[in-house]
Order: sequence, then structure tokens, then C-alpha cells
Amino acid sequence: MPFFPEKTLLLAIGNASRGDDGLGWALATALEATSRFPGDIALRYQLQVEDAELCAQYDCVIFADAWKTTTGQDCLLEPCPASPQASFTTHALSPGSVLYLCQSIFDRSPEAWLLLMRGSRWELGENLSPQGKKSLTQGLDRLLEKVSQVKNG
Repeated sequence: MPFFPEKTLLLAIGNASRGDDGLGWALATALEATSRFPGDIALRYQLQVEDAELCAQYDCVIFADAWKTTTGQDCLLEPCPASPQASFTTHALSPGSVLYLCQSIFDRSPEAWLLLMRGSRWELGENLSPQGKKSLTQGLDRLLEKVSQVKNG
């Protein structure tokens, strides 16, 4: 199966006014500027129950978000499995939880990927940090590389 099926959605998660928390949105903006992403793009501050219905309309969903990590990796692109999440609230669900609801409620299981970009600054009013910019470049390159692989073969 190609990386990007015909109906693909990028769900960019974050908050552009909180430093590197805006990496998901920055990726969405960068992808739109390239005109090379063959799918739809939606911005979210956080994932919620209603996003399961949106995901059910697509064959592939890519969740893009900032990442607080000490692994040394700047960017991570990996499959995102559905997973139930015990929670006392319906706000700020994980991507796996949204996919689990998509399966449970709509009987749909889109192919799903998680793109995480490492950040280092999270304060209100900050721009992307040098680390965030580096991670953004790597995330954008990784997605565009996959797009090229699909188009070329």
C-alpha cells in the first residue's frame, strides 16, 4: 500500500502561540506552501472525540505534533495503532484513542501515522526555537520524501 492513499488527512496538533508547541501547525503551513501534499490538512489545538468522525472519512491519517523527548532524535515518523485510553474527560485525547473511537463508533480503521518533532521551548508568546526549526525541517523532508516515493513508484 502506498504511504499516501487517495484520501489522506494531516491532523496538525498544537498552538502556534506557545513556542515549539506550534510545530504541528508550522508543518501544516510549510506543506501548504509546497503544494506537494496530496491530501487535506486540519489544525487542532488538541484532539477530541469529534475527530474520530473526521478520521473515519479518510483512508490515511497523519497526526503531526511537537515532542518533548530526551532520546536525541529530532523527528520520528512511525505507525500509529488504535488504542483505548481510560480517561475521566473527553478532552485532549491521544491519536491512538481517536483511532480507537473511529473503529468502535464508525467501523473504520484508516492507516495512521504519527509524526513527532522535537521541541525545546513551550512558553506563551515564543517563536519556534532553533531545535524546533531543525525538527520542523526534518519532519517536512521526511513527509515530502514519502510523497516523492509514492509519485515515482
